[in-house]
Parts: sequence; C-alpha cells; structure tokens
Amino acid sequence: MGRRKKTVLAASVTAGVLVLVLIIGAIYKYVAPSNVKRELSTVFGLGENEVALIVDNVQQEEKGLRVDGQTYVPASVASSYMDERIYVDTKEKILSYATVDGVIQVRPGDVSYTLAREEKKVEAPILSEHGGALYVSLDFIAGHASCYYKEYEGPSRLIIVSDRTRNYTFATLGEDTRVRTGPNKKYDYLTEVPEGSRVIADDTKQQENGYMAVTTLDGVNGYIPAERVVKTEKKGWDFEKEPESFPQKGMKKTICLGWHQVTTEEGSGTLSASVAQAAPMNVISPTWYALSDNKGNFTSLANADYVAQAHAAGLEVWGLINDFKKGLKLNTVLGRTSVRTRLINSLVASAIQYDLDGINIDFENVKAGSAAAYLEFLRELVIKCHANDLVVSVDNYTPASYNSHYNLYEQGRVVDYVILMAYDEHYAGSEESGSVSSLPFVKDGLAGMIARAPKERVVVALPFYTRLWKERKSKSGKITLEPPTAYGMSNAESLLRASGAAPKWDEATGQYYAQYKEDGATCKIWLEEETSLTKKLEAVLPEKVAGVAFWKLGFERAVTWKTIGDVLAKNSK
Repeated sequence: MGRRKKTVLAASVTAGVLVLVLIIGAIYKYVAPSNVKRELSTVFGLGENEVALIVDNVQQEEKGLRVDGQTYVPASVASSYMDERIYVDTKEKILSYATVDGVIQVRPGDVSYTLAREEKKVEAPILSEHGGALYVSLDFIAGHASCYYKEYEGPSRLIIVSDRTRNYTFATLGEDTRVRTGPNKKYDYLTEVPEGSRVIADDTKQQENGYMAVTTLDGVNGYIPAERVVKTEKKGWDFEKEPESFPQKGMKKTICLGWHQVTTEEGSGTLSASVAQAAPMNVISPTWYALSDNKGNFTSLANADYVAQAHAAGLEVWGLINDFKKGLKLNTVLGRTSVRTRLINSLVASAIQYDLDGINIDFENVKAGSAAAYLEFLRELVIKCHANDLVVSVDNYTPASYNSHYNLYEQGRVVDYVILMAYDEHYAGSEESGSVSSLPFVKDGLAGMIARAPKERVVVALPFYTRLWKERKSKSGKITLEPPTAYGMSNAESLLRASGAAPKWDEATGQYYAQYKEDGATCKIWLEEETSLTKKLEAVLPEKVAGVAFWKLGFERAVTWKTIGDVLAKNSK
C-alpha cells in the first residue's frame, strides 16, 4: 500500500474515532445524570443574616433574622403559625402572651417582664424591631409554643409544622437519593438524602417521568425517583406538646340558662316574670351591657336589686355584653392593648360592683381581620375574671367555614363555657323561608361543636321562638319573601287558631309545620313547642355536655319548663 493510501486510511480511522467519541459523548450526555449541585442559599434566596422560614412545607416570603446570635421570627409568622397566643399590637408595639399564671407584656427591647407579680429576666429582647417590622425571639417562642420547629444551618432555615389537622404522606427511601430541581435526572440536584431517611410526598402533584415531588424534613423541595421509595405511611405530625388549657371555673352541675332581654332601666330592676315558673333554671343572663364606642366604653343597665332577687331565687347571674352598635371597630376596641385593657378592667369592675357571678360575651360581628384580637380579649378576660371568682361564657354560631375564625378550638381551651346558638337556621335576612331550629340542624351543630371544644365546656342554646314567613308569587312565578315576624310559643299557636290552620308533624325537621293563605300571601311556620323541644333536648343531653340555654325568657310557657325539667331529670340518672 502506498504512502498516500496509508495516510488517507489513517485520517479516515482518526475521523471515525472522533465521530464515535462525539457520538458516545452525546449519548452519555443524554443519559447521564447531572452532577451539578445547586447552592441552597441561592435556592432559598437569603441575604446576610436572614433565615428562611418553611411552614407546613411551604417557604414563606418573609424571612427570619439572626441578631447577636439570636434567631428572630416575624411577628406575623410567629402568631399565625408558631403560637396563636402570641398577640402583637402593631399600633402600640406591645407583645401580649396569656398564660395560666397571667399575661406577659413586653415592648421592643425589653429584657424583663412581670408575671404573677414576679419579675422575669431574659438574655435577649423578646420583641425586637427591624426596618419598621416587629420580630419575636425564637427563645421566647420555644418556652411556650406547642408547634414543631427545628433550625438548620447551611443555609440558615427554620422548619415549622403547625397544622394539627393535616395528614402527611411519609416516604421511606431504600437507598441514598439525590433530590433534584425537576422531575428528571438531567436536572441539577439540591441535596442528597441517606438510605432509610424519610421525606414528605407532595400528594397534590402527579408523578412525572417516574419522579415524585417531595419535601425533605429539613425543608428542601424537589423531586426524587419514585422507585427509591420502599414504604409510605399517611399520618398526622407527631407533636410533643399540646396547647395549654386554662382551668375551667364551672358550676359543678348541669347548666340551665335563660337569657333575659333587658332594654330599659325600668326593666333592669325586675326579674322576668318567667322566673317564677322556671324551676329547672339555675343561671339567668340579663342583656345589660353593650359596647358603645371604640374607646373601650360600654353602656350598662346593671341593677343590684335584680341580682339580689336572682340570688334569693337560687340563680347565678351572668351579665351579657354585645357588640351590636353600628360603627364599632373591633380591631381598635380589642386590638389596641390600652383599649382592650380598659374594657376588661371596666367590665370586671362592674361585675364585682353588682355582685355578678359571671360574664356572657355575645359578640356576633367579629370578622376574620379582628379574630386574633377577639381571642386575645377572651384570654385576658378569663384571667381577670378567674382572679375575681367570675365565670366567662361565650356565645357562638353553629360551626361553619364562614365563621371558623371564631376558633372554637382555642375558645374550648380558654373560656369556661362555649355556648352553641343552635337557632337562626333561617333568620330575618334569609332568602328562603324555613325552620329556626330543625332537629338535624341542632344535631349537626352539636357534632361540630364537640369536635372542636371539650364536652364539659359546651352549652347548647335552643329557641323559645319561631318565625312566621310570608311568600308572595308574582305573575312571572317569582317568589318574594317578606321580612318574617318572630313569635313566642303561645302567640304562635294563637295565630294558627285564628287562621284556622291545623299544624302537621314534619318528620324531616322534627317540628309541627303549618301553612295557610292570607291577603294573597302563603304563610309558613315551623313551630317551637314542647314536643320539638323534647326531641332536641333528648338529642343534646345524652352527649353529656355542660348544659343547655334558652333564648329568650318570656317566649315560653309554664308547661315548657316542666318539659325541660322532666328531660333534665331523665338524663341526670
């Protein structure tokens, strides 16, 4: 073979080898996993002295801070996720924390506080202000919080688990596994999890390319090969502590409460005439107090003679305060520390002055934005009331998503009695006619309540009234509803006798129902009387709740109390 041919052949072989190398390189590049590790500090987006906050597997926009060797958490994160009893008044810049022993209050920079008349000192400020925002010391949170939390370094991050109702899918890994930024081995990796470790699977995301979305226990979100998982378990998080419950100041017997609506000074000095026939009743709650402005003031119809009469009749007196006045801003009344304190002190002072046995809170206009302030008000009120031998009860709607901010779980740990207003199923503003308190409504409300609050703190309130509904149909067939009229038991039956309508038993509602025509309108009424009341009481009392209550005195009749007494006696055996 000539030299020229040998040269050509060598060049061809070299080119072929190069092509083969390139092909092999391309194939390897296509199939080989990425060995590039992303810097977690970049992933978490941390600046100098910042701490990433991961709450229930979700990284928060807000960051914690490291100050003089101490970790500080934004007040909003601390109170929302770590301990709801951390209440920070951002206007007056005061942190309040209610405990069984009293209320801790500090301002930014304070390194001491007073609790139960004893001064306590701390190494670093509990509350700190940076860039106009308030932060809470993690050391303080650690001494009280019942959530799970753990700090990690490299980079600095704080893992927080606060949701006690959620179930997590824990996945155990069968071998060392890299957590990648995307659902493919070509993505860079973030961290490596050792064999036998657990991660939390993200059940909201479907597997892709055989990869599943997970969160490591130290807060890194990413993807792992699903085949690496050898075991899964769905369960709630294991919390080491439960939120502290305040001691209950109770009556040591089944409560039977009647609300007495009082609207004038003349009426405030005399017990309801119904008291004489209300043998089972042991608590009367006159509607004496009402918030009157945004400075913590309230109007009062309290009367010492009334209380003396009630005590002579063997009744405890729980004065009621409402929030019905228009223009009230509960975020100011209850959220400002100075205003809230003034309200509590004045209310307790009035209760002491008039020898009351308790206070009944009937705040029905609490919005989500003022809920935290409302709960802090209840905590501080209970502490003040217990110190003065007073009972605190709180009226609540039937549990529903729209009123979940009333937080029956927390109320059930703090107040003496959580009262379920098991009425107004259909109310004055309803768009359709219906029962005020059907049997299924009462049962569902009770089930929801005792799922959230201890039975021994639950009182179920039932109605002595009903509503008459008038429906009118237009030529087009549209039905319009007139504002309903409320009737007591006797007046409702008198109304039906006058109309000639004969009520019939309605099994669905557990009530007598009547319907008749009047002036071109269809009148509908679901009666509240002794038979339906018995069914409700027989559904409630076997659950061993703290007692029952009734709105309102004067709408019942003598036989009603005999019925109540008979059912109470039957269920006390």
